[in-house]
Amino acid sequence: MPMPVKRLSRSESVARTRAALLDAAEAVFAEHGFGRTSLEQIAERAGYTRGAVYANFASKDDLFLAVLDRWLDEDIEHARHINADSHSARDALAHLRELDGNRFADRDRFLLLTEFRLYALRNPDVAPRLAEYERRGIAWYTDAIRTWAADLPIPTEQLATIVLALENGIATLAHLAPDDVRHHAFIDALDLLTRAAQRG
Repeated sequence: MPMPVKRLSRSESVARTRAALLDAAEAVFAEHGFGRTSLEQIAERAGYTRGAVYANFASKDDLFLAVLDRWLDEDIEHARHINADSHSARDALAHLRELDGNRFADRDRFLLLTEFRLYALRNPDVAPRLAEYERRGIAWYTDAIRTWAADLPIPTEQLATIVLALENGIATLAHLAPDDVRHHAFIDALDLLTRAAQRG
């Protein structure tokens, strides 16, 4: 006798739909860019109606920001595992060197983030919401620096902002001129900062 299929609770169903829409959005945004992607395309890729999209996200901006937040959540969780497996800042950097060298080495993701940053700069209603995403990144890096360094010569949050700017700037150069700048240059910069902090 076949086992009865367990029905999903409403919250489980909503979570599953939301995850499917985020998966579809990530794929379609990567294929077409933020500006040329429609909610209809995302709904079709996910196998839902446009109404299902609006039941979970207020707008295309809202959906894209949710994609960014999920990426950042995944990066933070990955970093948590690296820190747990490391005994020092140098140890953590060695683990990072085994990866792509920069969170933004993924070209599709970096192009999308760059496109959306320009869009937000031109749209005052969107800019504060993207700024909140950027603040989350700075807060994450602030916590990471506090984990591995003490008695720094500058405020930790200020150093975290510098690190985030370095990461973004090096990613831009590495995507534009990969023969001249490697994504691992970001890890090299972190190594230099770590050495300088330890000497200070």
